[in-house]
Amino acid sequence: MPIPNAADAPLLLTDADVLRRVTDLVGTAAVVRQLWVMFVDGDCRQTPVVMPISDLPEHPESGPLDGLAVVLAGLREELTTDLGPGSVILTLERRGPEAVLPSDREWRRALTLTCERAEIGLRGLFLSTDAGVRRIA
Repeated sequence: MPIPNAADAPLLLTDADVLRRVTDLVGTAAVVRQLWVMFVDGDCRQTPVVMPISDLPEHPESGPLDGLAVVLAGLREELTTDLGPGSVILTLERRGPEAVLPSDREWRRALTLTCERAEIGLRGLFLSTDAGVRRIA
């Protein structure tokens, strides 16, 4: 999914900038469960591609996370600029209450480890629910 006018989008300099971008692009949960992956280069500019991964199970599974780690590791060099390394923003979207559920905490741990294995920075991990978007890591 391309971001409209990605070249003109404001830089993601602060945590508030990142939260606003996730809120603008993902917003309130609309599907049962999916993961949104956004890429940020070393200049703090979001790339024009947003990658939704649908049909997520309620609990993390190693196979798909292994694949995600390979993809993220493969993009690490492309996201690096003269100003620094790139990073990712991850948003777990799920219908339901605003509270962080045990399965959300499982996903938070699994996704954090996936980024560590891929050796890519995690700019933020968010949860999109029926109540909106909130940071969970």
